[in-house]
Amino acid sequence: MNAPLLLSLALAAATPAPAVPPAPSAPKPERRVVDRVAATVNGEVITLSDLARRAGTEWDRAERLPAGAEREKARAAALRRAFDLVLADKLFEAQAKELELEASDAQVDAAIGDIKKRNGFDDAQLDAALREQGIDRATFRGQIKRELQTYSLLQYKVRSKVKLTDEDLKAYYQSHPKEFAGETEIHVRHIFLPLPGDASEGEVARVTAEGQKVLQRLRTGEDFAAVAKEVSKAPTAVEGGDLGWLKRGSIQKSLEDAAFALKDGQLSGLVRAGPGLHILRVEERRLGGAKSFEQAKEEIRERLLNEQGERYRDQYLAELRKDAMIDLKLPELKTP
Repeated sequence: MNAPLLLSLALAAATPAPAVPPAPSAPKPERRVVDRVAATVNGEVITLSDLARRAGTEWDRAERLPAGAEREKARAAALRRAFDLVLADKLFEAQAKELELEASDAQVDAAIGDIKKRNGFDDAQLDAALREQGIDRATFRGQIKRELQTYSLLQYKVRSKVKLTDEDLKAYYQSHPKEFAGETEIHVRHIFLPLPGDASEGEVARVTAEGQKVLQRLRTGEDFAAVAKEVSKAPTAVEGGDLGWLKRGSIQKSLEDAAFALKDGQLSGLVRAGPGLHILRVEERRLGGAKSFEQAKEEIRERLLNEQGERYRDQYLAELRKDAMIDLKLPELKTP
């Protein structure tokens, strides 16, 4: 299991939503969960509100459906998926505590700092991303702590079982030629104008008008980097909005699609994504990332280690579930 990989998924850990915040959607209904005991695990109570909170946006989507069979089916599916996640958390957490593998506050702080850096977020942008997924900072910290503890536990319990030879690595390289042949990368600059998730129509109109003025300046020949330093509110502003070389899958899908549709030197319009509006410019593109076996060897090793590790993780979790005392109280959790 790979710690950076686990942490890169942390924003998505609570729900099926992506780690980078989606474009603003309709306002979420206020949750009014009539609480009750959903299950007990080794005597520890899990409530309906615990599961609704962990289900996050999936629960919100189900709650917005009209009353009827479809809504009940969606609610039950969200609760069952949330229960599986909470149950794994509880079982792994108990094992980590027993083995004295608990994560410290300093480790959690460092992991969150890494997530912010890799997503280009400051504190306000991270909070906006979390709100889009229906979770608060305290819940997020809890998720990160569980991720770190689970990683340490699985390193201790699982990693020694994972075995790979150089022949395994060569076989993978030869059977997946497209993965190592290289792909198009683009050098992108961007300008970010923030919008709160609950922005009024007037606020959206104001920021949109501001963005149109910025676009007009760029279209009349002003230097993009200089304008980005002046008006962009992203952490990259000090670097002239430079996002560096990007390949597909490295930024939010809506921004990626807009950027890759541009020709070299071309500007996008205003792209609404996450907590604000973006203006993109592609400086140039190249074919990058082609790798020889020696260059790809460690990447392949890590990938196969992760795959084997996931299988052993599932086996380990199944053993813990088998030995746990689980009492399901909600009918929705008992339905296959």
